[in-house]
Amino acid sequence: MTWMLFSVRCDMSNAVENEFKFTTDRHIDSTVVIDRLESFLRDHDVAYTTKKRSSVDTYFDSKNLELFNSGCSLRNKVSSNGKIKLTAKKPISSNKGVMSRKEIEKPSDGSLRSVKSFGAQIFPNIVIRDEPSLTLESERTAFYYEDEGNEIMLSFDKCRYISGRLSKEFLEIEIELMGDNEEKDFDHIGLERFITEDLSFKSVTKSKYQRGIDW
Repeated sequence: MTWMLFSVRCDMSNAVENEFKFTTDRHIDSTVVIDRLESFLRDHDVAYTTKKRSSVDTYFDSKNLELFNSGCSLRNKVSSNGKIKLTAKKPISSNKGVMSRKEIEKPSDGSLRSVKSFGAQIFPNIVIRDEPSLTLESERTAFYYEDEGNEIMLSFDKCRYISGRLSKEFLEIEIELMGDNEEKDFDHIGLERFITEDLSFKSVTKSKYQRGIDW
């Protein structure tokens, strides 16, 4: 029994997610945004690689939305590459336009039992209900590059919230650094200013889950 518990814990990964987030509800051609982000990187002599994927994120919470109210989240992600994983996030700080959160992940079989078991491990005092609280569909184009030695992921997401019969579309851009500690100054090439001033996206310091429940 001890060995089995140790195996489950070893499947988990822990990191601190630091990210600038930007969003817009305006109807913009996705290819235009992607082309302009690529042009910015090329103009700044930044070498990058690109990956595309789509995913469906299903968020779970307690009956009284205790995770939402505490800035946390619990989701099951099914990606187009066939991977299924569980992710829990806990807030650390939110200032200077950067959200820093502890991120815990582990592989999943996609079952509700897996979700609830993971939720009980990470949030032991919260009872996760069976019904999802929110669904998010997204198509992502991600650019991977280095900025003064930091490995950065710049992602552009075309998203859709789904709650019952209601849905809402929006676009999101993220500049993300994963590490062991919170970081605030990792955008040395000036993407933040380009995204807000040239692309007219709005800076936000709330997660997709928080904004989805608010919606």
